[in-house]
Amino acid sequence: MKRRNIFLYLVIAVSLGLMIIPTVIVLAVAFIPTGVAFIMHRGKGYLGVITIGAMNMAGATPYLFDLWFGEHTVDGAIDIITNVFAWLVFYGTAMFGWALYSVTPSVVSTFMTMTAGHRISMLREQQSGLVEKWGSDVESVYEPDQSEGS
Repeated sequence: MKRRNIFLYLVIAVSLGLMIIPTVIVLAVAFIPTGVAFIMHRGKGYLGVITIGAMNMAGATPYLFDLWFGEHTVDGAIDIITNVFAWLVFYGTAMFGWALYSVTPSVVSTFMTMTAGHRISMLREQQSGLVEKWGSDVESVYEPDQSEGS
């Protein structure tokens, strides 16, 4: 590469970096809960990080828009991160993400149990219809032992 091209790339990189510093400041404060989730869920997959990060981004977006379309300076970013209500929104939406991540497995499990129970009752009705039509030779009732599930 020519020396002139390296200088051009360096000037572009530095000017872009300086332009996004206020955004980075706001995101660094807003995304602390997402960073904590990332550290806590290292070996467990990253679904919690995605859920918490998405909710965290939803909470940070209005303030980022204010920053981008208003005063996009370091002072503007400091005004946002020193606003107590901004912190409430950042961390409140992250808390909602944590709650969503924590509650979803039990809700899905309950739904699956209800669906399976409904399916079992439908199959028993079909079985009784077959017994009436074909006789008791087609009837076979399997009831699992309670010890098998434990």
